[in-house]
Amino acid sequence: MNDRIEATVAILTTLLLLFTAVLDPRVSAGLAILLLTAFAAYKLIRRPSQM
Repeated sequence: MNDRIEATVAILTTLLLLFTAVLDPRVSAGLAILLLTAFAAYKLIRRPSQM
C-alpha cells in the first residue's frame, strides 16, 4: 500500500469511528481497537517483504 492509499483508509476509518460513536460509544471503542490492531498487524507483516 502506498502512502496515499493508507491515508485514504485512515480517513475512512476515522469517519466510521465517529459515526459509530454517535450510536454507541462501546461499539466505537471496540471497533477502534480491532481496526488499529489489524492495521498494525498488516504493517508488521508487510514490512519485512519490502527490504
